[in-house]
Amino acid sequence: MVFVMVHKNKKYGFTVVEIAIACIVFALLMGGAYGVFSGASKGFQRSTKSLTMQNQMRNGLTFIREEMQRASYRSKIEINGNTIDEGDDYCFNLCKEKEIDGKSNKVLAIWKICKPFIKDSTGSESGVVFKCTLRISNGEIIYSKVIEDGKDSETLFQNKVVMTQVGKIKFSTDKIKSPTSSTEEVGALINIETFAVNSTSGQADLTVSAQTGARVEVKVKDL
Repeated sequence: MVFVMVHKNKKYGFTVVEIAIACIVFALLMGGAYGVFSGASKGFQRSTKSLTMQNQMRNGLTFIREEMQRASYRSKIEINGNTIDEGDDYCFNLCKEKEIDGKSNKVLAIWKICKPFIKDSTGSESGVVFKCTLRISNGEIIYSKVIEDGKDSETLFQNKVVMTQVGKIKFSTDKIKSPTSSTEEVGALINIETFAVNSTSGQADLTVSAQTGARVEVKVKDL
């Protein structure tokens, strides 16, 4: 008797259902990976923007503080003594509003930087008075320094943009009294706080702030 063994060929592979499930799982994994990558990328970009804005604000405030602290009265040095003009023309004029919107267009402060006028033996006189103006316009803080009297080789500024993306700026002052008199005002500490805004589609998506204090040695009055 002859026995015939029949071997059925088994086909190995994936069914359509298995392939569909694998594609779905792969898509879910890729979607999750993309979400993580996208979130990390946005976080990095946000941190970079924040750092850039903070550096820009700090640099701008440092520049403003250094220029403000140079505020001085006009003085004249002569053989028989010195004269100092402490009149209103040489006081520090500061915007009386405590908080100014960045979109506004107004002058924030006006002050004078004066180098003493000295008359030499030939009769010629050296010295200079710079008029300094700080204003805000459409989110930019702009500084100008021009010669009002005398002459000097110091760098002048005409509408120098020292800060951008300003959402608002705040001022406050602490008066400095004379060490010999509790009522005599000899200057003030001007506190400045700025808020910068990065916006897309008209909506703020990133806000950072910075502050500084400028000690001025002249009287401060409302602008």
